[in-house]
Amino acid sequence: MDKYTPGIGIAAGCWMLKWDRMSRELTEHNVTFEYGEPVNVFINFEPILRNLYLQKGLQSLITYHKQQVVIELESAIINLMANYKAYFNMKKCKPEMYFYYTDLHSKTQQMQVYNKYYRNFYRNRYLTNPQFKMMGDLMTDIIIPEVKLILSYIPDCYFITADGFDGSVIPQIISNFSPSKNVIISGDIFDTLYMFNPNFITYYIKRRFSRFSLCTNIDSTVRSIIKDGSPFDFTIFNSELYFRLLLSIKGSKIRNINSTKGFGYIKFCTALRLGMQNGIVLNNFSNIESVIGLFPMTYAENLKNAFKCMSIDTQYKLLGEGDIENIKSQIIDKVDIESVELLNNKRFLEFPLNLQSLIE
Repeated sequence: MDKYTPGIGIAAGCWMLKWDRMSRELTEHNVTFEYGEPVNVFINFEPILRNLYLQKGLQSLITYHKQQVVIELESAIINLMANYKAYFNMKKCKPEMYFYYTDLHSKTQQMQVYNKYYRNFYRNRYLTNPQFKMMGDLMTDIIIPEVKLILSYIPDCYFITADGFDGSVIPQIISNFSPSKNVIISGDIFDTLYMFNPNFITYYIKRRFSRFSLCTNIDSTVRSIIKDGSPFDFTIFNSELYFRLLLSIKGSKIRNINSTKGFGYIKFCTALRLGMQNGIVLNNFSNIESVIGLFPMTYAENLKNAFKCMSIDTQYKLLGEGDIENIKSQIIDKVDIESVELLNNKRFLEFPLNLQSLIE
């Protein structure tokens, strides 16, 4: 048996942003924090799963080094939250920290009324794919429950799970009953829809191996999708509805929303421009039916359903009171710093938790 070589924790650690870059983006958005001001900080957990999926040799690693894998990943995940909590404490505000994700064991999704396979790919990739199943089971049976338990003993730190609906709606749910400024850190482009909400600042991180880019506004997000096009093509996406249409064309594998192959971004932008010139397309629209004629009929029905799925408001409206109460019930503060310190000094000796940043 080979000696365990640490490194799997980078799946979580690579989502840490440099503090000076975060501050620069806040300055550009004219966002400031008053002393002691409450701030909700949401970290999308699902991109960590995506990074793990790309890791080679997972089965062998888990077979021979299961305990080390568990401890390193738990430490890296918790320290990711610690890094951001330390940043906002440095800003002298009062952060409440949230991991959020879609429960992998959710077999039904409310958006299946518009897309009957919604989120099936997400569940199958991480729970039934033979190449990842061992890690998927490890995540759902051990790592996520233990991270959630540990965070429950640390003040203002939570791990929130969406059961039966998309986890990306969680920031909207919590912001509705928590009158604070909101920050999202995510590698899921769906979360860029929060850029249209003035109560949110969204850091959208695109990271694949050594490639990295950061988007905090619609213009930079659109440019990260459309690699070529004139500025005229891009300005229309400052309308949320056209931006949702762009995301619908892009598609989302984990949401079983297929991209419109054969009708790419440049054709889309060209069609919009010609439509505007001919008075068919307005700068804004209230119903997708008014622009669906721009697209070949073979795409029309799928695009209409994808457009509905690419909406935080639509997804939120499908929630029941029980769904919202379930989210509230997960915001638990047991607070037992002494026990967490004891755990850190025993279980996490090789991969210590950054407790100082978490408990300040």
